[in-house]
Amino acid sequence: MAQESWGIQGRGPNWGLDAMQRHDPSQLSNRILAKALSLGASLAGSAAIRSIRRTPSHRTAVDLRWPETARTAIILALHHPAGEPSLDWWDSRSGKTPGNRELRRVVGDLCQWLKKELALTAYGLPYGVEDGGIFLKEAAVVAGLGVIGRNNLLVTPRFGSRVRLRALLLDVDLPDGEWPVFDPCAGCPAPCLQACPQEAFARGSYDQRRCLRQIEKDQENPYRIMDMSSMTYAITCIKYCRACELACPVGG
Repeated sequence: MAQESWGIQGRGPNWGLDAMQRHDPSQLSNRILAKALSLGASLAGSAAIRSIRRTPSHRTAVDLRWPETARTAIILALHHPAGEPSLDWWDSRSGKTPGNRELRRVVGDLCQWLKKELALTAYGLPYGVEDGGIFLKEAAVVAGLGVIGRNNLLVTPRFGSRVRLRALLLDVDLPDGEWPVFDPCAGCPAPCLQACPQEAFARGSYDQRRCLRQIEKDQENPYRIMDMSSMTYAITCIKYCRACELACPVGG
């Protein structure tokens, strides 16, 4: 089974889980990641909890509420192409966005499969660190999905920054992903930094306060979209700014 440097990109064979495979973490990881892709994830990678704890944000976090038995995180990404902006529109329904609802479905289906087929305990994580989640961008780097770009976003070789992330934890040791030989910002004229309507990169590094200004502006200007089931404008949503993300020339 071929494995790209940034995570498995296709289905693998339907191996049976025997004693030998349980003692081969790489083979087990490949099977789990292939299943995640078959369920609808665009990218998937594994990262050891001990490696995630060494990343900058996790080193300074004071309240990481993860199950004590968790040994590995599976990081899933879903492509949000520019041509499908509604995947990222926030509404009042559970999951907040269509894209995140799809990711939650993939996580749920994968957890059920892990329990039924491999007898592994899996913990689907909430999105926010304050609710028991992880810092997804940094975990995704450990999992080999991409690198953090100058736009302060995860940049993947295949999809650029146009991905959304979710994670689950497992009670088994799996290897970290292979870091891609990939430096997307080297020599790039950085259109992402120029695209920001709030000039969040004006001082050379990311200024979260400026970004929050745009978030507040977006929240003050919600849209009403058509409910296709009743053909009425019944759903109110927020179209948050994606200027720096969409300006990235990597991926599509």
